[in-house]
Amino acid sequence: MPKVISYTPSWLSRPSPGFRLFSSSQDVSRSPRANGKASALAVSSNKSEGDYLGPQRTIARRGTEIFVVVGNEIRWSDLCMLKDDWEEAQALRKSNSRSKRVNYSNGSHEEGHAERSYRMLKFPVSEQIRQIIPSPNGQLLAIVTSYTVHIATLPDSSHLGQPDTTPIRLKTHMLGPTTHVLSQPAVASVLWHPLGVGANCLVTINAEAVVRVWEISRESRGSFESPTLTIDLRKLVHGTSQEDDFGAFGLGRSRGFSADAIEMEVASACFGGNGTAEEHGWASMTLWVAMKEGDVYALCPLLPNKWQPPPTLVPSLSTAIVSKLAAQREDDAVTAEEKCHNDQQYHWISEIDSQEPAFAANDSEFGDEVEIFHRPAHPGPIPRLQGPFEILPDDSEEYLEISDIHVVAAKVDLDELMLGEDDESDLDLTDQDGLSAAMICLSTTNGRVYVCLDLEGLEGQWLPTKRSDALEFPDSTPQPSLTLLEALDTLCPESTLRGEWPTFSADVHSRYSFFLTNNTGVFFFSLASWVQGLEGELQSSNGAGSAIRLDVLTQGPGTLRKRVLPIEHRDEDGPRAAVAACVVLQDSDLGYFLLTAVGEQPQAATLDSPYDQLNGIAYPFPHRDFEPEMKLLALGPSRAAYQPPMSLFEDLSFGSTFLDKHQDSRHKWTRTQEIRLSGATLQLMTEAHRVLSEQTQRLGAAAADLFRRCERMQDEFREQIRRADEVATRIDNLADADGDDYGEAEPKEHELTANYFIEKRLERAKAKQGELVARHEALRRKLARSGGRELSEKEEGWIAEIDKVEHSVLGEETEDGDEQPRRELWQRYKEARDLANALVEQAKAVAESGQPESNGSFKVPPDLRKAKVAQVMGLLERESALVEAAQSRLERLNLFTAS
Repeated sequence: MPKVISYTPSWLSRPSPGFRLFSSSQDVSRSPRANGKASALAVSSNKSEGDYLGPQRTIARRGTEIFVVVGNEIRWSDLCMLKDDWEEAQALRKSNSRSKRVNYSNGSHEEGHAERSYRMLKFPVSEQIRQIIPSPNGQLLAIVTSYTVHIATLPDSSHLGQPDTTPIRLKTHMLGPTTHVLSQPAVASVLWHPLGVGANCLVTINAEAVVRVWEISRESRGSFESPTLTIDLRKLVHGTSQEDDFGAFGLGRSRGFSADAIEMEVASACFGGNGTAEEHGWASMTLWVAMKEGDVYALCPLLPNKWQPPPTLVPSLSTAIVSKLAAQREDDAVTAEEKCHNDQQYHWISEIDSQEPAFAANDSEFGDEVEIFHRPAHPGPIPRLQGPFEILPDDSEEYLEISDIHVVAAKVDLDELMLGEDDESDLDLTDQDGLSAAMICLSTTNGRVYVCLDLEGLEGQWLPTKRSDALEFPDSTPQPSLTLLEALDTLCPESTLRGEWPTFSADVHSRYSFFLTNNTGVFFFSLASWVQGLEGELQSSNGAGSAIRLDVLTQGPGTLRKRVLPIEHRDEDGPRAAVAACVVLQDSDLGYFLLTAVGEQPQAATLDSPYDQLNGIAYPFPHRDFEPEMKLLALGPSRAAYQPPMSLFEDLSFGSTFLDKHQDSRHKWTRTQEIRLSGATLQLMTEAHRVLSEQTQRLGAAAADLFRRCERMQDEFREQIRRADEVATRIDNLADADGDDYGEAEPKEHELTANYFIEKRLERAKAKQGELVARHEALRRKLARSGGRELSEKEEGWIAEIDKVEHSVLGEETEDGDEQPRRELWQRYKEARDLANALVEQAKAVAESGQPESNGSFKVPPDLRKAKVAQVMGLLERESALVEAAQSRLERLNLFTAS
């Protein structure tokens, strides 16, 4: 969970050049009220267009470069350049703040920075721009209005960063001059295909669920006029065979009334992957389409004529399809429709395997060549429409009004892919511990986010041919479903407004985290807390207790949710301004940076970057041994810095503009005459009173808000001073904790000396130590006098010897208090003497016996007998010596005790 370090920096606040980038006026610092006038005109022009319901993606980025829609124009700037210029100007102002002459030059220097803070990109467009979407390689920019789409060629960064501030006219092409026009349905989504060759494939979806695939080329103007593939989803949902016509209706042809006109109104669409090697093979070619009424459909595979797969896509799909086809032959329970789907997948992947791919240069920084394949001709270019997916239970009365969709691709099955291979070093996979199932996140207009899981696994499907046996069972396929894991709210019911359109934004650190932008702020979501646990359950072969464990996972912490950037709307600013979908970037100069815009004011937040992006999930190092302790004190700001409302910068003058607007041409001659009491004069005064009251009301509300903020700041300062005084008092009490115990009065001249209290405590400690030593010595002397004279060294030695003998005789005490006797010298002496007597008698008996009887059972050789006897005699002599030594020692002890 990222922590907010700071909110909108100073180089994006008024009156910095960064703020001017988002403002419609080019001279904010010198004439701030003109900015309000221009913004008011822009707002009024926007109102005339009517209410717009759709995404506001008016900020795009290319590295640290950003493209911003202001009014109806696009501006370019570099965030690092804005930050460096602002810091340089601030440093120059501080160093030369005392010289008026240098201040004048400093102002000229800042003005020069302000002039080159951004570049204006011009192109012919009449409607209001709603979305700008750069291509993956950053060479093209899709400019989307409500009904039209334009493709612009972006200049290089070095060309845009030139000191020249003149506007740059972009080379643009209108996409579909007869398709995406005002007379046709509105544009719902525009996507760059992740498998397009050279990032030149664009997919558009209009509100009537017509999908078009465009393979554009800057050298061919005809590629912008007609798509290479057109699919009408309202026809495809009822299709039964590949031979049906699924193309869109032509110009002038009416679609007619249908229930699908309401149920299949497109809200948003996205691809299931980004075209990376870590993703499942079907993910990047799957188009997920979300309808406003709550239905979700999938189109797989959706490919252009030429496409470039990642290294693992074709091998992984080949392995999976061949394995499934082999399992089908051994299973008799497979239906005819399943056999048809498996055979279609086999023919499709076989045609890909039989192709000889072409090679083209890669646009990446490594410059490796990429393989280019042609779309298989069989089973066909148009796949089957899968869905609608069941999300909510049947007994649920909840109504879904979807605004956006975000899909996290499933990971590639590396074990199945590398089956039979010994070396995995050729695969550069950075995310191998993700989830083996796709995750679908849906946002609704009431601010709720649904997190769903595709456990069945979406695969490519096509409609059967008319000769296929599967046509006999058109309704045999059950309705697919998505497993609903969580439903998270981001808006209160009372804060939900008409026209709310929450929009997803991807994170730069992890696939399993994303951002959501709505009118109340920007929210961060992280799925990393339970993804690994869920993956373990999905891969577990032991199904016993899996339902309980899954229930524990779903009832656990779940998805982490946090509002990282609150957005405050002021009533004095009039109607709520549109909030642009946020963009997130990671840079060494900017850090983990989040940027959005509310109307014409930038809003940003600097987040705490995660320590590690392990397996695509942001986790800190578990083995980190050193962590700076000062980071514990680096608390984030309690709230964002105050931004003055636009009403304080509006032009309140009543000039010729007001008179021209509210006075008829036949009454203009009265301007130079004396004021007369007439109906025209009364009407003019009434209109002036209305305008003045509206403007003064906004000014009063802004001033009142500023006054309340100042009062709150004063109260907070007083509270901080009071707490600081309490802390200082506690520190003084700790430093002089025992000063009052001794009744000592501190001299006034030392009240503010910190060392004085330390020295006094040290002196008291020394005095107390001396008292303790004196008491100990007195007690020792008293004990010595009460016990007679002191013992000598011999007496102390004798006592120690007595204790030793006592332990030897009586034994040592155990933990229970019982004494265990020890076998000491006298016991060993007695046993040794008895043993010696017994051995002597045995030796004599053996010696007297002489030769053994001839009829004995054992015959011992004489040499061996003599050797054994000699050995026994040696042992006897040794034991005798030990016995004599023990006896002599006991005698000495007895003599010593008797004396």
